[in-house]
Amino acid sequence: MALEAMETIGPGPARTRRGNVGLAATLALCALAVIAAAPIDFRILFARGSAVPQPVREFAWQVIETRCNYQAFEREQRSFWAYDARATRVGTGVVYSINVLSQLPWMKTEPPAIIQMTVVDDGRLRLAAIQSSFVVCESELG
Repeated sequence: MALEAMETIGPGPARTRRGNVGLAATLALCALAVIAAAPIDFRILFARGSAVPQPVREFAWQVIETRCNYQAFEREQRSFWAYDARATRVGTGVVYSINVLSQLPWMKTEPPAIIQMTVVDDGRLRLAAIQSSFVVCESELG
């Protein structure tokens, strides 16, 4: 009698599998929605509500890619955080001061690199200055 009660209370194996498949499908759709809503190509993380617009953020990443002495695999391993980003209107343009902290999340013994750049938007984006510590960054391409 106890065995019959257990059989009527719980779902059978086929129903459990269908429930697990449905749950897995729901979780997969939720994960895809989160990934689709998140910006994928933002390699430098900026604070929410930052005064730095999207094109300037992309330009700042291009500066790191082309002017700083990181190998491609190093850039993939490192995290880049804009810990201080400011916008100042100067005449008809805007000057962006962006300070980036670059570190290997899994290697806390190595000091983080600091990259300080000034980007001018006066109708076209250009790098006005760059300074760095613990990584070499060039102001001129060459």
